[in-house]
Amino acid sequence: MPRERRFYQLFDEQMTSIVAAAQLLRDGLHDLPSLAETQQRIKDLEHVGDEVTHELVRTLNRTFVTPFDREDIYALSSGLDDVLDYIEEIGDTVTLYKIERIPPAALEMIELISSAVLELQKGVSKLEGLKGVEEHGIEVHRLENLGDTASRHAIGELFSGQTDALEVIKLKEFLTLLEDALDRCEDVANILEAITIKNA
Repeated sequence: MPRERRFYQLFDEQMTSIVAAAQLLRDGLHDLPSLAETQQRIKDLEHVGDEVTHELVRTLNRTFVTPFDREDIYALSSGLDDVLDYIEEIGDTVTLYKIERIPPAALEMIELISSAVLELQKGVSKLEGLKGVEEHGIEVHRLENLGDTASRHAIGELFSGQTDALEVIKLKEFLTLLEDALDRCEDVANILEAITIKNA
């Protein structure tokens, strides 16, 4: 396989792991007794994602002509790796903090994350042709805005005085991680947009 085409294949592989991990996390948060087992599967996907990222960097280092700017290839790969890391960290946090009830806003946010990574997957799949990428970035921005609103409302409710102080601390960090994961999705959407503009 030509090395130039190899980059697109590796990006697709990264997205496959991310989408699967997001779906597993969503399932685990809806069924907390199964989360520990689900989290191990997410960790396995994160290890696969790390290997793909390393292979992408190795391919970049030995390729003279790249399909688009080297710094953009690295930024996209790193951004996708960050999204997967956050998904793993969210699951770990629920387990380590022994969170026993997932707030409705958090369930809404994991749905938004799952939708956002699906949009990124569609955008990445169109990267080689550079056609139709933008619409998926726009949708990711919309989903991220919805996540910001849900997170602000949920954190506001936590500080209403009706929640145990320790629980407030745990849930606030949990909600912040969910918001950060959506922010990383938006970062990737911005990178995709920059690549399409520069190479149009």
